[in-house]
Amino acid sequence: MHGLLIAAAIVFVLNAAGSFIEFNNRFVNALVDTVLFAVVFGLLIHFGYLQMNFSSAPKATAPIATAPAPTPAPAPTTP
Repeated sequence: MHGLLIAAAIVFVLNAAGSFIEFNNRFVNALVDTVLFAVVFGLLIHFGYLQMNFSSAPKATAPIATAPAPTPAPAPTTP
């Protein structure tokens, strides 16, 4: 949750900064905001200011289907 709030704050600040650059094309505005977010967010993670920990996420525990082991042939009986 902490990382999500920081990411939302980063998006807000970068979107506000991107609005000052003021392109006439909405697609270019969205592209610039996306690139700015990726660069800033990547730098924050790279330099350790932000950490994404996925180890607490629940893991799927579906049983793995395996083939049953073959039964050995009975030993031959000799009189």
